[in-house]
Amino acid sequence: MKRLAIPIALLLGSVALTLAAFEIVLRAIGYSAPIWYEPDARLGWRMRPGLAAWYEQEGRGFVRANAEGMRDRDHLLDKPAGVYRIAVLGDSYAEARQVEREQAFWALLPGELAACGFQPGKKVEVLNFGVSGYGTAQEYLMLETTAIRYSPDLVLLQFTNGNDVRNNSFALEPEKYRPFFMVGADGALRIDESFASSDGFRSRTTFTSEAVRRITDRSRLLQLIRHVKEHSFISTAQASNGVEQGLEPVVLAAPHDPLWEEAWRITEGLVAKTGEFARRNGARFAVVTVPYAIQVHPDPKVRAGLQAKLGVGDLFYPDQRIAGLAKKRGLTAVTLAPEMQPLAEKSGAYFHGFERSGLGRGHWNAEGHRAAARIIARRLCEERG
Repeated sequence: MKRLAIPIALLLGSVALTLAAFEIVLRAIGYSAPIWYEPDARLGWRMRPGLAAWYEQEGRGFVRANAEGMRDRDHLLDKPAGVYRIAVLGDSYAEARQVEREQAFWALLPGELAACGFQPGKKVEVLNFGVSGYGTAQEYLMLETTAIRYSPDLVLLQFTNGNDVRNNSFALEPEKYRPFFMVGADGALRIDESFASSDGFRSRTTFTSEAVRRITDRSRLLQLIRHVKEHSFISTAQASNGVEQGLEPVVLAAPHDPLWEEAWRITEGLVAKTGEFARRNGARFAVVTVPYAIQVHPDPKVRAGLQAKLGVGDLFYPDQRIAGLAKKRGLTAVTLAPEMQPLAEKSGAYFHGFERSGLGRGHWNAEGHRAAARIIARRLCEERG
């Protein structure tokens, strides 16, 4: 036994040194992949308040969460005199971890709005409440529970064509630990918050789960192991139809499936509900549609291939449907795809993707955010009153 004790001790010591060396190397190269989110019984999840780390899965941006668990600086709850506040609701496009904070469309908006004379004599302040993975249901609840407390003058709902319709459907969305709205027999939307009492969700709220999150914060090696186990948040693979994996090409054409039509009706109800809540609380409202990468692909032949497969004349169905809803409800809609597509084709620019993860897929790069900010600002200036 004594003869075995020394080799075992040497083996354990060697393993410990190897692990320590890996940890040092990962820190030296700046590797970072913390657990970004924590469970929230109302919203499903939110970014962990105070977390600060590099995000490197597509582009590269230093991400710091404020006290509310949002990717933004802290803001005073009471709106200062002479300030015009815009609250941005959205998902990963608003959270914008792929770029630096200063490059996000909402961070660029104040400068773009000032350039076109929006709200003269006032300072425009934009507050970001976007959280990755959110659908319109969570964005509405974010407005109701958090964003409205900051007394916004304008609520800007960022709507992602690629997955928001699916996110809003209990039948279609695979991530069930979130609130859903259902259409009642009377046609009204009713919330289902039963996820919060499920065993799976409760397991995420235990002391052990929180301890794992905190321990992982301190170890780059554990972060790497977790990342490899769970795979990347964004797949760099392309589906055979030219649309990114995880995004449904069915949304680019009128739905022929009852589940998708119901998902659209829930989505339209939620957009309208968000607009009505904003206006009841004294805020203007606008919905901004974020395109699929393929909708604004610079090569018309690539777009034409998908159009032929879907049997459609263009790829703007989700934008047109949201615009139609907005017109019917007296809301403002900023449909980005129809304006970004000719810009991309003329310049040859890719508004989505990065050199390291592939152009023409994934989230907006800095150029995409800049183009979006300019279009949104121009539309808001046209409708200011």
